[in-house]
Amino acid sequence: MDIYIKKAIIHQFSSDDTELFLADKFLNITPKIEEYLRKKIERVYSDEAKTGIFEEENPFFNHITDDLLETSVTLANLWKEEFSISENLKTNDLIFVQFSKEDVEHFAFLRIALRETLTHLGGEVDNPIKLTQNNLPGFGTGADEALVVNLQSRKYHLIEKRIKYNGTFLNYFSDNLLAVAPKISPKKSIKELEKTAQRIAESFNTDDFQFQSKVKSAIFNNLEESNELSPEKLANDLFDNNLTARLSFIDQVKKLSQNLFNLMKLMPVVSLKNLKTKNFPCQTELSSSFLITSIKMLSLLSLSKMIMEPTLS
Repeated sequence: MDIYIKKAIIHQFSSDDTELFLADKFLNITPKIEEYLRKKIERVYSDEAKTGIFEEENPFFNHITDDLLETSVTLANLWKEEFSISENLKTNDLIFVQFSKEDVEHFAFLRIALRETLTHLGGEVDNPIKLTQNNLPGFGTGADEALVVNLQSRKYHLIEKRIKYNGTFLNYFSDNLLAVAPKISPKKSIKELEKTAQRIAESFNTDDFQFQSKVKSAIFNNLEESNELSPEKLANDLFDNNLTARLSFIDQVKKLSQNLFNLMKLMPVVSLKNLKTKNFPCQTELSSSFLITSIKMLSLLSLSKMIMEPTLS
C-alpha cells in the first residue's frame, strides 16, 4: 500500500476533566513515527471497516481543509462534545494526518486510548520495574477508532466503537459526529447472519454445537454453489423440518441491511481448491484479502463465540 505521510498533529483528551490539550505544532515525522502512523492507517483498510461516501454538503467533511492545524482543532472539539458523555472515559491521543495514497490526497483521524504499561528502567537497582502512564500501544495494534477519507472521491473507511451512555450503547462517531449511515463491514455482515440463525434456533430449542457448525457450512456451501446468499435457500438448509422457523428466519434476514447480499454478489466464485492455494481472482475492491478472511471464517466447523460490535472497555 503506497502511503506517504505529509503532516501530522497530535492533541490529547484528559479523562480527569474532559479537557483537550491542544498542540500548536506539527509532529516531527521521523522514520519511526512515519512507520507508526502508516501502520495505524493501513489497518483501517480492512474487512472490519465500515464504508461510505460523504455527501458534498456534509458538515464534518467540509471542516476538512488544507490547514491541518485549524482542521484538527475544530474536529477535536467536535469529537469531545460527542465523546464526553461516555460512562467510561480514558485519556486519549487524537492524531490528525494528511497523507497521500497512490498519489491521491487523504485525511485520517485516529483516536488512540493511552495505556498503563510496566516499564523496565535500567538505571533503577532496587525497583527496576515501574508502572508508567499514558503509553501509546505498539506498532502492530490498530487505533481504537479511526476515520480515513479520500479527499478526491469523499469515500471513507471507518473503525468505530460504541460508547455507553445512560445504560444505552451509542454509535456516537458515525451517528452524531459524522452524521452518516455507513455500510456495515463484511465481517460484521457475516456475523449478523450467523447470529440471526442462532436466535431463531434458540427460540425453537434447536441451537447446539451441531447447529452452529451447520450454519457455517450452509453459508460456505451457498457461496461455493451459487456465488450469492439466498435467505430462502439458507432457511431450507438450516430449518428443513420446521416451516415456522424457516419463515421467521427469512423475515428477519430480509430486515437486515441489503448490503450483505450486495457484497456477496460482487464476490467471484471461490472453490475449495483456490482456498487451499489462496489463488483468488481480484475483481473488486473486496478482492483477495476479504475473501481469504471471510472464507476461512465460514469454513470453520468448530464452535466459535459470536462477537458483538465492540464497545469501550
